[in-house]
Amino acid sequence: MISVPGAEALCLKREHAHGCRESFMIGTEFAHVHPAYDGSMHLMLPSVCVRDLLAKGWGEPHPMVKTGLVSDTAVMAFAPRDEDEIETALMLLATSHAFASDKLENPGFVRI
Repeated sequence: MISVPGAEALCLKREHAHGCRESFMIGTEFAHVHPAYDGSMHLMLPSVCVRDLLAKGWGEPHPMVKTGLVSDTAVMAFAPRDEDEIETALMLLATSHAFASDKLENPGFVRI
């Protein structure tokens, strides 16, 4: 709904969207993956994960965070370059999904 043409949005069905407001971009969308020519993704993560992602250089704040139109839990994760980074990208997506479905076991202690 809010990305470049060809992006694939990841949304929860309403009955599974139990996360806080800060776990969604728009509606029940918690992430989207940009087209293959780019490979990066925007996703929502708990604040502790955002800090880890930024500190590790895996991404940056979503450009709309500065405007206040999206929560500071929105990030852009850089495209994976190898198999290990693909595993990291999948783990980030799983964390974003758990955040949106309110299924993080202990969101205060999640580390990426």
